[in-house]
Amino acid sequence: MTGPAILAAGIDDYVALVSAQPPAADLETMRLVGDLNGHRYAEGFDPGVRRFDSYVAAPRREIALRVFDPGGEEPRPALCYFHGGGFALGSIESFDIVGAGLAEATGAVVVSVQYRRLPETDYAGARADCDAAFAWLARHAEALGVDPARIGVAGDSAGALLALSLCAANAQPICQLLFYGTFAMDPEAPAYANGLDPLLTADRVRQYITLFTRCGGLDDNPAPVDRQDLAVLPPTHIVAAEHDPLCAEAVQLAARLEEAGVPTTIRIAPKMIHGFLRALGVSAAARAEVAAAAEAIRPMLWALAPIETRKAMA
Repeated sequence: MTGPAILAAGIDDYVALVSAQPPAADLETMRLVGDLNGHRYAEGFDPGVRRFDSYVAAPRREIALRVFDPGGEEPRPALCYFHGGGFALGSIESFDIVGAGLAEATGAVVVSVQYRRLPETDYAGARADCDAAFAWLARHAEALGVDPARIGVAGDSAGALLALSLCAANAQPICQLLFYGTFAMDPEAPAYANGLDPLLTADRVRQYITLFTRCGGLDDNPAPVDRQDLAVLPPTHIVAAEHDPLCAEAVQLAARLEEAGVPTTIRIAPKMIHGFLRALGVSAAARAEVAAAAEAIRPMLWALAPIETRKAMA
C-alpha cells in the first residue's frame, strides 16, 4: 500500500492554505474566494517588481492584463503568461505571486492575461484572448521597454496548454516555458488514478477534462501530445512535478518535441505537487524551482543582442 507523498519543504504549508479556504457553493463564489485569498500565498515573499494593470481593447470586450516590470536596462525580454485553474478558475489576482516571481527570477517583463474562462466562453474564446494579449504585448513593446524580438510565452497547468497552442499558430514567440501542463487530456490515463497529489485528485482532473471537451477544447485542437505540428514550436523548457498526476504527460510531450526537432529541456521537480508555483511565499523549495526554471529559460530570452546593437550590425 502506498503511503502519503513526501513533500518538498514548505509545500505542506501551501496545502494547508489551500485546504483552509472556505467551501464555495458555486463557480462564481470559488473564483471570488480565490481572489480574496491570493495574497496569502505571497506572505513573506515580496519580489522586487513594479505592478500595474492595463487592458486589451478587443471586439465587444476588454481583456485585463497585469504587467510585472522587474526594472533593468531597456530593452528587456518579455513573457506573455497564462495562469492555471483548470480553464474555469484562476485570475491575474489569484496568480499575482506567480507573475511577480517569474519577472524577478527571469529579469523579463511579464504580462499576465485574464483570458475568458470556461464555461462562460468556449475554448476558442479563451484562445482568442490569449492571442489578442500576445499581439498587444508585441504591439506595445516599445512603450513597455521590451525588445519585440525577445518575447516568449509561459503558462502553468491549463495556461501551459494555451501557451503551446498559441505558439503552434504564431511564429513570433522566441521560446516557451511550460509548468505542469495538461498535455494529454485522456480521462483514462493510469497516472491520474495512481497520483499522490493531495490537491489535484483524479476526479478533479477528469472534471477539468470533461469541461474542456464540452466547451470545444478538442473539436479542432488535438491534445498537445497528439499534435502533428510540433516541429513549428520554439525552444521549450518544461517543468513537471514529481507527485503531480500530470507528470507522465509532461515527459511524453518532451519526448514528442525532441522527436520533432524542437530544442527541449525538462525538469521534474522532486517532491513537488501540481500548482506549486503559487507556493512561492511559503516554500523556499518552490522559489528554488522557479530560479532553476529562470536559469533554463534565460539563454532563450536573452540570446539576441538588443535592438540598437542589431541595427548597428545590419
